[in-house]
Amino acid sequence: MFLLQMSGVPGSGKSTVAAHVVEKYGAVAVDYDVIKSAVLDAGFDLGGSTRASYEVMYAMARHLLVQGRDVVMDSPCFWPRIVNEGIAIAEENGAAYRYVECRVQDLQQLDERLRRRPRLRTHRPSLNQPPADAGGEPVDGEALVREWMDKAHRPADNYLQLDMDRPLADVLPEVDHYLKQSG
Repeated sequence: MFLLQMSGVPGSGKSTVAAHVVEKYGAVAVDYDVIKSAVLDAGFDLGGSTRASYEVMYAMARHLLVQGRDVVMDSPCFWPRIVNEGIAIAEENGAAYRYVECRVQDLQQLDERLRRRPRLRTHRPSLNQPPADAGGEPVDGEALVREWMDKAHRPADNYLQLDMDRPLADVLPEVDHYLKQSG
């Protein structure tokens, strides 16, 4: 059994990799953006929705692992607590902890992905356009994304960084190899 924690900036391919893991391994994805969109729809303010959504994500991951299911936690990892909780949840439930960080250097490609994807309430419409709940005013998206990439938190070891500028056919076998490793 494993808990796979996805990491990366919006549009980097976290959910695409998560969907592959769900399909290939029968894991269950717990998607932070789906949870946060629902929490915002329920009337929470932006700050409260962030805290509540992470707590729901952690509770769902625990609940699924107790049922013997492999879990993918799909969220950016911008704070140490997110990684620490993932590690603790895996340990509590005797699951292998895995961490995959999706990285994109080509910001034009990232912007195209953001513009093309089906959009949840919490998704950025483009690199320079934040979600409406975050104000919706144009920002310097390139600077923000570079800051987020530098801000990513990861475990001390045994993690996988994926170059998502490459085709998925080249990237997904790396994910499979990583998930099959012991330890």
